[in-house]
Parts: sequence; C-alpha cells; structure tokens
Amino acid sequence: MFDHVLSALKKSRLGALEHGQVRQSGSAGALFAGDFGGVLSVDGEFAGSRLGIGVMDNLDGEVVSLKGRTWAVAFDGTPREVAGREKIAFGIAAHGGLRHSLRIPAGSDVTAILESLDSTLGKHDIDHENVVCALEIVGTFSDVVLRTVHHPDFEGESLGDIIDDEIRFSFDRWEGTLVGFRYPDTSDGLTIPGLHLHGIDHARTSGGHLRNAVVTNVSAHIWVDDLVLPGQEDKPSNAESIDFDRFEGPISEKQEGNPSEKSNG
Repeated sequence: MFDHVLSALKKSRLGALEHGQVRQSGSAGALFAGDFGGVLSVDGEFAGSRLGIGVMDNLDGEVVSLKGRTWAVAFDGTPREVAGREKIAFGIAAHGGLRHSLRIPAGSDVTAILESLDSTLGKHDIDHENVVCALEIVGTFSDVVLRTVHHPDFEGESLGDIIDDEIRFSFDRWEGTLVGFRYPDTSDGLTIPGLHLHGIDHARTSGGHLRNAVVTNVSAHIWVDDLVLPGQEDKPSNAESIDFDRFEGPISEKQEGNPSEKSNG
C-alpha cells in the first residue's frame, strides 16, 4: 500500500531533506480481532526512537514513548514507566528525520489539528495520502478526554467490544505532550488510518489515548518519514469491518457522557 511513499517524498520540496523511518510492530487488524499477545519488547520497538505510541501485551496499558522513555497507562489512568524487556502487542515509533515546525492556532480541536497538519504538508507539495507523519504537540489544552482500556474479560474478546467500555478521564485544563502519527486515510488492516494521538502530562500523573482536546497554547513539530511495516505473515483482518472513527477517533460532546468517565478538572 505504501510503496509510493518514498517516490512522493522525492517529488516534494521536503524530499530533498533527510527523512527518517516510522517502524510499526503488529497490525491493527490483528489487534482489533483480539490478538493482544506481545509481538516485541519495549526496547525492541522504542529504544533510540524520537517518539512512539502503542498498546502493551494483554492490553496492560496505552503506550506513550518520548525520546526512548516509555510509559504505559493502564485502566486507572496513571502512567508507569515500563522496563525495556516488557512486551507490546502493537507499537509505532519514529526514528530520525528532520523536524519541521507546525502552527496550530488556539481553539483548535482534534479535527482542526489534522487540518493544520495537512495544510502544512500541502504547502510543501505533499499529499497526506502519500506519506506518514510523526507529530509532537507540547503545551496547554482544555476540554481534554483521555481513554484507557481494561484487560479482556475472556479469550478472543475483540478490541472493539473492549473499547465500547473504555475508561475516560476528562480535564478542564491539561498540560502535557501529545504524540502520534498521521497515516493515510485508507487502510488494508495493517495500519490505523488518519490521526492517532496519545498523551502524557508534564507531571506524569495522567495519560492515555486522546479522544478530545482543544488547543490553548502549544508548540508543535512534524517529521515526514518512510514507513516500515510488519511482514506479510501478519495477515491482517479485513479493515472494512473496523469502524476506526468510532473506536479511535475524536468524540463529540454528546459522546463524552460515558458511565466510566472520571472528571479531573
């Protein structure tokens, strides 16, 4: 699916610059089908990386990685720094490449963040459907909702069923770092399409997968990278059956009323 990424980069104004790699372990299709077993160690995925996200073995936490330090945010919403030997079920890490500034205006929600990113790419003659971007946003936010998930209740339970009972933590004001990746909007089951962000606060007391946020004052950077995908032996399930927008995308105000949601204003 991504054979044309390098060719598109070379034709862009950023193509003449050094770019790095986004390395992914595990597949989205396998994860959503209920395969939560460890595929690689934390060090194997994130050592030497600039930033990364993922999911721990047996859904033991949403993963946030910054400059080689990695945290897992389990169902209680509290980050813990994980050891390099621990296993992940799915991971994406950015290695190397040149950093490019990204302007995100105050008041931007998750959809507007994506629009700012795609607009920046367009100014460099890059189609967002042809590249993978790593993204880091640091600063203050309002109306933040972060989610974590619980361990599977039974063998073979799908990730979609588990996310239906996701645990949400809301914050009127939140200071921290959001990291993640902007993949093309289509997926063959290996990747998670669109913008996917995880967060951790400056005090390392909260974090998880981002479901909602509004920018107050931030600095942001992107890296445009080649993508290294897992081998074809992963055999992802059909992505057409996965409602990525529902399970991974931003939530509306009406959806925020989750019975498992906790307020941390």
